[in-house]
Amino acid sequence: MIHIVKEKLNISGNLIVPEEADAHYLMKVRRIRNGEKISFASQGTVYETEAVLSGKDASFEITDKHTESQNVPKLFATLASADLSALEECLRNGVEAGADAFFIFRSDYSNTDMKLIEKKMPRLKTIVASAASQSRRTFLPEITLKTLKELAETDCEHIALHPYSPINLNSYDCKSKKDKMIWIGAEGGFSEKETAFFEEKNFSIFSLKTPILRMENAVTATLAFVRNLINLQTGD
Repeated sequence: MIHIVKEKLNISGNLIVPEEADAHYLMKVRRIRNGEKISFASQGTVYETEAVLSGKDASFEITDKHTESQNVPKLFATLASADLSALEECLRNGVEAGADAFFIFRSDYSNTDMKLIEKKMPRLKTIVASAASQSRRTFLPEITLKTLKELAETDCEHIALHPYSPINLNSYDCKSKKDKMIWIGAEGGFSEKETAFFEEKNFSIFSLKTPILRMENAVTATLAFVRNLINLQTGD
């Protein structure tokens, strides 16, 4: 069944009226038929629907709906700005690995200007929405640009990944119900200045017992590992 995740849905009575781009995708790309079952999700509510097609117009009659509560700690991916191709892959992988939101900041080893990333935000949001739909998420992860110091003040557990940390991620105890923020550096990791800042802020700094990973692979491995621990310990 086709699944689409949106930040907000246009609901009129018992019908979902899709945005023009979504209607084009469903009718022209996926070539749905009248009565075909499609699921839509927004803010944790999933709507089961059947397609109602009339010429070039499409709407979707709601046949059932249910809400999934988000009662487990949230998992945030904080990414150093990097080459756009690498950042795009980080977002795709991060959505599939269970990130609830993405924050992008400029690190000492970043090689991509934040102004360029800001300019590309519409494309980055499209990538996140597509990955969320493909992995059947019920919430659409947000993307926000902030500075390192702003993000460090977020009230949550901060976990920085550093290949030379003597403490392995396998020893992480995630029983706390606080939200988790995973920090992933650009190619080259974090600078000594940034690592010292993390230590000053009492971040947990972990390594993985693997060869040094590319940024996009580190995102997948770390987020999936922590998301799995959270779900196991909460029974979700």
